Amino acid sequence: MASSDTVSAVLDFLASYGSAFRAYDADDIVRFYSFPCHVVSDGDKVASMPFEGPASLKPAVERVLQLHRKIGAKSARALLLEITELSPRLAGLMVRLEMQDADGASLYDYQGFYSLIATDEGYRIAAICHNQIPRLLACVARIAPAAV
Repeated sequence: MASSDTVSAVLDFLASYGSAFRAYDADDIVRFYSFPCHVVSDGDKVASMPFEGPASLKPAVERVLQLHRKIGAKSARALLLEITELSPRLAGLMVRLEMQDADGASLYDYQGFYSLIATDEGYRIAAICHNQIPRLLACVARIAPAAV
């Protein structure tokens, strides 16, 4: 069970990270990562991508933001949120998020496992394993097929 300090710090991280996404601010989003970081993404073939620094991650973030603009994603609702404290410096975050449009209608949902490390600036992402991309692409194909 996570301590109240860890839960509070991870929720602060999640709120700030979510704000950066809602603002469509790629530079701000990238600052929530610790480098090097690793992202494992589901798809037709699982993609395992190491990122050495912000410059290598930013294009991937910009692509997700571009697709979110195409479908009109404005917010996310947590369907599942589990925080595991591994140590005072490490936490795991499992989320299932429903992406919503400006009216609160569901666009798509995905799950992700985030490995977080405590830094002087708060928690930062060291690794992510998620199934977002195939679900996002299916939503884009359904709503804005010319964008795929």
